[in-house]
Amino acid sequence: MNMKNLKGEQAVSGIFDLFIMLASGVRKIFEYLKFLFVPKIVLTVGKISDMRTCGLKYKFQYYYNLDEVLAKEYPEGLIGQLIHQYIYKILNKEIKVDLEYISLIIMQQVLENFPELTPEDRLYYEKNIRTIFTNFNCWYEKHKQYVYTVNSDIVVKHNGVRLKMKCDCILVNRDNNFDYWVIDFATSKRNIISEMLPYDVNTNLQYFVLKTYFEKKKKKFKFSKFFLLYDNLTDFVEDWSMQEETRKIISEVKEKLRNKEYELHKGPLCGWCGYYDICPGWKTEREGDKQKGIEPVSPDTTLFRIARETPGRMALSYSKMSMYIQCPRRYRLCYIDRLGVKPQGFFSIGSTIHNTLELFYKIKPKKRKEPSIDELFRLYDQCWISAGYSSKQEEQEYYQNGKKWLTSYYEKFVKEQYLPAYMTEEYFELPIGKGNHVMIGYIDRVQNNPDGTFEILDYKTDPKVRTQEEVDKDLQLTIYYWAMRNKGIDIKRLGLIFIRFGEIIYTTRSQKDIDLLDDYVKNIGDKMWADGEKYISLKKEYETKGEKPPEEKIEEIFPSKINKYCGGCDYLKGCPKEQLIKTEYQDKLLFKVSETGEIIDKEIQQELTTTEQPVSPKAEKL
Repeated sequence: MNMKNLKGEQAVSGIFDLFIMLASGVRKIFEYLKFLFVPKIVLTVGKISDMRTCGLKYKFQYYYNLDEVLAKEYPEGLIGQLIHQYIYKILNKEIKVDLEYISLIIMQQVLENFPELTPEDRLYYEKNIRTIFTNFNCWYEKHKQYVYTVNSDIVVKHNGVRLKMKCDCILVNRDNNFDYWVIDFATSKRNIISEMLPYDVNTNLQYFVLKTYFEKKKKKFKFSKFFLLYDNLTDFVEDWSMQEETRKIISEVKEKLRNKEYELHKGPLCGWCGYYDICPGWKTEREGDKQKGIEPVSPDTTLFRIARETPGRMALSYSKMSMYIQCPRRYRLCYIDRLGVKPQGFFSIGSTIHNTLELFYKIKPKKRKEPSIDELFRLYDQCWISAGYSSKQEEQEYYQNGKKWLTSYYEKFVKEQYLPAYMTEEYFELPIGKGNHVMIGYIDRVQNNPDGTFEILDYKTDPKVRTQEEVDKDLQLTIYYWAMRNKGIDIKRLGLIFIRFGEIIYTTRSQKDIDLLDDYVKNIGDKMWADGEKYISLKKEYETKGEKPPEEKIEEIFPSKINKYCGGCDYLKGCPKEQLIKTEYQDKLLFKVSETGEIIDKEIQQELTTTEQPVSPKAEKL
């Protein structure tokens, strides 16, 4: 090889090496820019919901990629997936709507996975599948020519994260009101009415993604949920306070993921978690504790889930049971018909205060006796909930009032007195009512005092301080006392802290109260179950006629009752006693009834003589 060719090859090689170096440099620059500007965290509605429910579950599922180990699933989950698959096929014109064929194919797959289904269960699921596709087909025939895209993903960037949403169906507009119509098909037993849909958290997350996407495209859109089982097509109407809260939720989840804060959170949904078998929070319930002489009470799943799936057993909480006692109609609409609830400013400030003090009493100060009031205010801002306020002005008024309450609380109960809590938001789930039912709940704070005694403290933001007699009769405190005794902790005293007024009213309970409570809850739980069965039978009776049960028949089973909380009831509109509440009883309610439905604080001028705050069975016996 001559020198000329060698030099030529060396030159080409040098140019190639230079090109490789430049390409490598460009790639590194691109990767650096990508690191700076492309969010690494990708969140879906499901991921956000999982992280908010339990950080440890999120860690198991998305961080460790562990397969869920719970053996049994619900048939509803599989049916929902299959229904969506066939809806997508229909929308894409891959198949025609054939109720007989689709129902047969879906049920065949269901029976392959759940061969133990009873004939009654099979008929139930077949009926639901037919109803869903009948309702879907009626809608589809009217709108099939406008289908734009099916089962598509929308991804947007917001505040350092990518938000991803799956759209079941997007239609092009037929008029000038909007450019696109986004439909989300819901196949579960849940049915949210139009008045409550703007306050559903997951729906707000979906809407937030869509709004971010279409605003960037400068296009108008409409978002609707179609609850197929009930033929309920509901348009989403934006509520500013819920969208503000949605932004906070996204930011909170982002920060927890970045800081790797995968906090365990026990609650009523744990029985349906695919990681129950390995969750450390349920180790004692699952395996027992030989050293403490504790036997396992729920080796395979939680008592709450067992109660939910066992005929004759009620899964109870204080709020659920008290709502039934105060007004069976409200209980039916909330817990059986599941129509949804509307956030209110009063409840939001209450939750904010509770969450703030929960975090505050977890602090273990090192250099000083108590955390500073600035730290308390920092937690207050961190925990602030914006949902439910009628305006920015109202939210600001509540915010300032909340700071005043906390300032007074700090001066009276924290300075020179601070002790970290022994437990905060302690979850319990225990058999009750002669073992027929299960009671769950969260205890605000359990304090271990310097003298070795324990006390329970519960926060109240009510606009009125209760009397000593009312606190002595309080059913919620009796339940808390019973729960802690079951956990092996003897409570010396219990107190309600009225945050607005800086007052604590103390009381005590005894074994006698526990014995009375057990009988009391059994009777109430049994009646709740029996009324629920009557209601189901009534609905089935009229379904065979193709009709809805008359309201007067339903009222016989779940009657409306006037009580001091009627002013803040989500279901006051349409209540048989609505006019009576708004006229004769309007000055006797804890909250003023407004025309727009929001709660207005006011002092009670006179106690109602009808159903009041549920009391401990001890009081009834006395």
